[in-house]
Amino acid sequence: MLPKELDEIFEEYTEDDYNLYITKIDYSTDDFIFDFCLEVQDINDKGEINQTWSVVAKGHRKNKLSFDFEPFIKIETEHPLLWEFHDTQCELYYSGQCEDIPKLFYDLYNVHREIFGNSNDLHIYLGDKNRDAKKFDYTNGLVAKGSKTLLLKYADCLKQNQLDYTIIGERPPKYWNGQEFIVESNNLKILFFGKGYVIAQDFAFVLQDKNSR
Repeated sequence: MLPKELDEIFEEYTEDDYNLYITKIDYSTDDFIFDFCLEVQDINDKGEINQTWSVVAKGHRKNKLSFDFEPFIKIETEHPLLWEFHDTQCELYYSGQCEDIPKLFYDLYNVHREIFGNSNDLHIYLGDKNRDAKKFDYTNGLVAKGSKTLLLKYADCLKQNQLDYTIIGERPPKYWNGQEFIVESNNLKILFFGKGYVIAQDFAFVLQDKNSR
């Protein structure tokens, strides 16, 4: 799904042989655009490679990028970060009494970390002002909002901590098109730029500058 020219470079060289980094991020158009530079060292007298590319994210939904040096760029069509846009959205509520709230938060954090790594923040409403308490002050309340697949994994943590759960408000994911909320496309893709990412309907690569063998 990457341009052939990039695929060939990444197949021939390891990340120790090149520098890959973003040089510009542009929010000024309807499409999200970022530029990146690929610099390959002169290995075995093959000559250096210096390329600057622009990536146009058509139908942009979300991004989390940095200007750090990164080891790779790739595009995927299936990933937990896409659940927000592809999966049924709903709300998870707990009921019951938890005796060890720090353990519960630790368990929820571990599940979230296992799924997303550092790519997505944990958003938990459960006992927000009582996270250091030994016991809940409440016997029911909201835990989290999001994709049903994710919330069912959180629900397993609730059960393991002697809490019951309810999932309500199931609805398809929607997005704002500038005039109204419409049902989200199930064809979104995610482009990973190292630890950063962009979610969009499609990606177009344009080679801006080239100085290579």
